[in-house]
Amino acid sequence: MDSVVILYATPFFLLLIAIELLAEKVRNTDFYRVNDAFGSLALGITSQSTLLIKLSIGAYVISTLLGEWKLAQWSAASPWTWIITFIGYDLTYYWKHRCAHTVNFWWAGHAIHHSSEEFNLTTALRQTSSSVFGWVFSIPLLWLGAPLDVFLTCAALNLVYQYWVHTRHIKRLGWLEQVMVTPSHHRVHHGQNAVYVDKNHGGVFIIWDKLFGTFQRELDEVPVIYGVRRPLQRFNPLSANFQVWASLIGDAWRTRSWWDKLRIWFMPTGWRPADMQCNYPLAKTDLDDFHKYDPVNSAAVKWFAVFQLTAAVPVSVGLAGYLQGLPYTAVFFCWSLVTAPLITTGLLLEGRKSALTVEMLRLLASGVVFILMGAALTGMAWWYVLAYLSVNSVWWLILWRSGSAGDSEMRRASGDLVTAGEGGPS
Repeated sequence: MDSVVILYATPFFLLLIAIELLAEKVRNTDFYRVNDAFGSLALGITSQSTLLIKLSIGAYVISTLLGEWKLAQWSAASPWTWIITFIGYDLTYYWKHRCAHTVNFWWAGHAIHHSSEEFNLTTALRQTSSSVFGWVFSIPLLWLGAPLDVFLTCAALNLVYQYWVHTRHIKRLGWLEQVMVTPSHHRVHHGQNAVYVDKNHGGVFIIWDKLFGTFQRELDEVPVIYGVRRPLQRFNPLSANFQVWASLIGDAWRTRSWWDKLRIWFMPTGWRPADMQCNYPLAKTDLDDFHKYDPVNSAAVKWFAVFQLTAAVPVSVGLAGYLQGLPYTAVFFCWSLVTAPLITTGLLLEGRKSALTVEMLRLLASGVVFILMGAALTGMAWWYVLAYLSVNSVWWLILWRSGSAGDSEMRRASGDLVTAGEGGPS
């Protein structure tokens, strides 16, 4: 049921993005950039394509752990079950979200959502594919008696609510500010300013933050600076998903202290062993002289990014619906078809010298796999993949013929890319 809610909500997500883009045009704001929006949407698509795997792991572990040991079994037919589960889920979400901002291990999977230096509706879709342990926070409410289907549906509705608060076009909302999470509250949450860090963790209700001391109102005199203090400076979903994990693993491997190797995972966000801070320092963003990571992209590269997103959305939606009935080989092929071009397009937007070569190799590999495994696809899926690969090949030729000067321009504009380390807004 939860995946159905998200599935039906997807067209409305895209419609609201279109409306926000129209507002951007009318109000002449600069809240959107193609490269940043691509990075956010690419992460959302790859996250959706791995959602089935994460849900399966969580459902299996929860059902195995709880089994017959549940304290009670609430009736799914009772309205009180839905009300209590909805409110209870938001409370568990608050604590899960707060832990994600205060513990290195949890932050590694959540940092992705905060790494954008813009704040718009595409940011809401900027979700992780690498965090598979969020189900741990579900255990108490399920143990008390919440039916799993009701719980998952309430979780999906909670997520849908959180979508609309990722906007800068809505200011304050009067009395709603006292009870509900609003765009103003959530802008604070995404700020890397010292006064805003680790505040406003609620999903639907802001009352939890007020009860537990993590509430902060948006200050007119302190404009929000979005992003994280140790910047991502990437637009491809692979780097975004594993950058923080790689940094934690690297520190744990290199530090000489066995105690630090263990505790680094459970220490406050941004904590590093002393020898790592000394030998491998990581620069933080200078908020007094803040500049967004924004390599110059040619029009051809921007339109190529739009094409890849347009092609990836139906496949991603299919992975949550139609493709569930296909053989695993076909599902894996379609998952690769979604993920790989988003990675290579991200490299193009970053101005990487090797991006066109990597994209060519990706296309060749996709063609070979399609020839070998295409029979596993049925009906329109086969024609869709064939059309996609054909159009993609034409796009590559266009980029290749005009790409040399464009790549040089991007490299000159973006300069040497800085490999930033892990860490939250702290």
